[in-house]
Amino acid sequence: MMWRKFKLAIVAGTILILALLAAGTTLLLSNAERTARQAARAGLERSAQAVETAFNRQVLQVDGALASLPALFAGLAPGGAITPDAATQLLRGLNFQTLAFRDLYLVGADGVIWAATRRRGAGRPLPFGMAEFNQTRTIGSSAVFGPVRNQVTGDWSLYVGRLIELPPAGETKAGEVLAVAEVPLPVLTRGLAETGLQPGLRVALQRRGGQLIASLPHDEVGMGRVQAVRFDGLRADGRAFVLPETGGPDAAFAVVRPTLYGNIFVGLTIPRDVAMADGRRDRVRLLATTGAGAVLIVAFAVALLVALRGRERLDAERTRASTVLTNAIEAMSDGFVMWDENDRLVTWNRRYCDLYAESAPFIVKGALFEDVIRRGAEAGQYPQAEGRIDAFVRETVAWHRACSGTIERQLPGGQWLLITERRTADGCTVGIRTDITALRLALADLAAATRRANEAAEEAMRQNAILSEREGRIRFLAHHDPLTRLPNRVLFRSELDVALRAIQEQSGSVAVLYLDLDRFKDVNDTLGHPAGDELLRLVAERLRACTGHTVVARLGGDEFALICASSDLPTEAEALSRRLIAEMRCPYDVFGHAVVTGASIGIAVATAGDLDGDTLLKQADLALYQAKAAGRGTVCVFAEDMSARLRERLEIEADLRSALANRQLELAYQPIHDLAADALCGYEALLRWHHPVRGSVSPAVFVPIAEETGLIVEIGAWVLRQACADFAMLPGRLRIAVNLSPLQLAGSAIVADVTGVLAETGLDPDRLELEITETALFSKGHGNKACLEGLRALGVRIVLDDFGTGYSSLSHLHHFPLDKIKIDRSFVQDMPERENSAAIVKALAGLATELGMCTTAEGVETAQQLALVREAGCTQVQGYLFGRPQPILRVVEAVAAASGPRRPETDLRALG
Repeated sequence: MMWRKFKLAIVAGTILILALLAAGTTLLLSNAERTARQAARAGLERSAQAVETAFNRQVLQVDGALASLPALFAGLAPGGAITPDAATQLLRGLNFQTLAFRDLYLVGADGVIWAATRRRGAGRPLPFGMAEFNQTRTIGSSAVFGPVRNQVTGDWSLYVGRLIELPPAGETKAGEVLAVAEVPLPVLTRGLAETGLQPGLRVALQRRGGQLIASLPHDEVGMGRVQAVRFDGLRADGRAFVLPETGGPDAAFAVVRPTLYGNIFVGLTIPRDVAMADGRRDRVRLLATTGAGAVLIVAFAVALLVALRGRERLDAERTRASTVLTNAIEAMSDGFVMWDENDRLVTWNRRYCDLYAESAPFIVKGALFEDVIRRGAEAGQYPQAEGRIDAFVRETVAWHRACSGTIERQLPGGQWLLITERRTADGCTVGIRTDITALRLALADLAAATRRANEAAEEAMRQNAILSEREGRIRFLAHHDPLTRLPNRVLFRSELDVALRAIQEQSGSVAVLYLDLDRFKDVNDTLGHPAGDELLRLVAERLRACTGHTVVARLGGDEFALICASSDLPTEAEALSRRLIAEMRCPYDVFGHAVVTGASIGIAVATAGDLDGDTLLKQADLALYQAKAAGRGTVCVFAEDMSARLRERLEIEADLRSALANRQLELAYQPIHDLAADALCGYEALLRWHHPVRGSVSPAVFVPIAEETGLIVEIGAWVLRQACADFAMLPGRLRIAVNLSPLQLAGSAIVADVTGVLAETGLDPDRLELEITETALFSKGHGNKACLEGLRALGVRIVLDDFGTGYSSLSHLHHFPLDKIKIDRSFVQDMPERENSAAIVKALAGLATELGMCTTAEGVETAQQLALVREAGCTQVQGYLFGRPQPILRVVEAVAAASGPRRPETDLRALG
């Protein structure tokens, strides 16, 4: 039966592992898709910037040549007029000096060419009109004309014109002349192609109004025509977007950038399938790898089942052998006993029970060695255990487990036994008990004297060893961390001073690396402080293994420091930092838990005579702060501007404190609609800050600072009170949703605070919804559940916000008292394009319905998204399609308008 259970466990475990493998593969595929899309957009944006730069450079080169003509003509005729022949010679010489343009013209005010690099060009009108240029005709102004097909070569050309002032010519009185350079499109597009465009990419140049003036690859049919997609009607900020905006199988990534010539735009497009080709190949490789892993897992499970079958047969053989052994040992004249590898009694003979008469009632199969000894000592089996049973049991168990040979034991009535124990190959212990009472009586006096002498010597040695150990430990702890046994701050500071003196004497440089663990607090909060201590010990071991002879110290908490002396700094320090970060990311085995963490590193470098130790440590600390602000797992080398950025952050923190005191913070309310009732059902309170100098400050900037400094608790209390007061004066049953930060939820007074606000404002508790994130659930461990239950007992509704972006554990839905879950906007906005996002939304809505919860779909901005979330079964929606965040006065007007008679054509968005 036991083996059957083992087999079933292996089968169930294999199925579970395969399910986890499938889930992990799905998550990796989703992340890979998103990463590939971001990489494609970034590459397209870089190409667009390169093409714009190449176009500006070529046109500016031509414009610069035109701008140099007045100086060249002034040198040609210092005091006299310029004849067309002289001008033609000058233009021809200039034309031969560059390949950026083909022909140069000088055009009078009547639009007729009076000088050109080719004589046949003089006297003819320009091949394009000058009306647009004449409207802003000023000296030094320039413009790009065309495209125009060259009648001689048949190529398309652009014309760069610049109004210049020349000395009066023989046939012209005015000094204003339009200098024009013809730029062949093949020359222009060749320069654009040299920027390294990826295959499948299309480049187009358009005028304002959509006229195509150049493209790569060349579009002969569309040249000079107004295109269906006009660049001036699209976003021209250099950021990638999707064309058409609704997506579809023919969608493409596009980027539009304006050039230095404001009426000309550069646009790049690439089919989305082409841009995402590498991502699809990665997807195939991942699926192949997953399939191979699944095959190996199944093979391993089969191998385990085969091994269990062999073990089952082995146990049967062992049972038969045990029967034979029992018959043999019963015939022995000495006592015989056997204990298994876990010190449990396996077998014994009758002589053994006769020798241990007082312990006989406790000698039963399966009894622990320690229990038999203890209960026998309590029954008087061992005279030497009287008054010291615990110590006797510990000594006997220690000797038994060591199997160190033989020992003599006294029994009641003056009887002595010679106890011999040996360990078998399979870990069992075999013991023989021989009666040596007669021999023992003869040697008793000699043994007693010898024992007393040995005990005295051993005690003296033990006391000396204890004193020596204590002195050494005190000396060690003065300069080392007791947890990791690394140098502490005192010893590290001393080693740094030594390193700084060394580089002053021998030249060179030294770097200090500050390392701070990422997500260490999560380990402490979820697994407990003993797990956190174990993680710190493991990190210390890895640091020692990675750095060799480099000084490594623990400064406190999860912060470590290293000293790196080298002639190639900071390059070598950065390389060491990258190796350390990669090593820190490898999983740790902490009490059976696979813990994954990371590290951020700040570096400060000093050369001979450059810095003292205190300044170097402060710079490393600033660099570490900057690295942590830039994101987890990053390396930052100290730069002089870091102090300024730190001051900027401190200024924002001070301004935020002042804003809270001076009532600069405001609330805006975004409507929430009930799909079943087709009506407004509530609002969410959103925090806004209008600084008198900085203007509108984004919550993404000041909210993280408020959370780090603890101001979020005071701000959150104000938001809760203000929102409740605003909505207490509104009629009806509209609910107000207020966000709670993890720090607020971690506080012990949150239930009392909410109770006080409800009593002060008179708001019905059923109208208040408190939104928390999944991260907040872990900020206080199991205490959070009690807090939420206390809030819910008041009648307040509990909402889980941004579900699907944090830990996303389904256990939250039944472990914590929740009334509603809000599905993150990332899933809603991807629903039209990604079937898996729609499936996730539908699954979450169905699960919430079965658990008796409401679901709110966030970020609904289009009618298509509204139809999809309605079809998925969501009960409520929120997003720009129904209204943007608005002040309370607008909310009052909207509620008043909604309470009046409705026209038949009024829809959900009328209240937003």
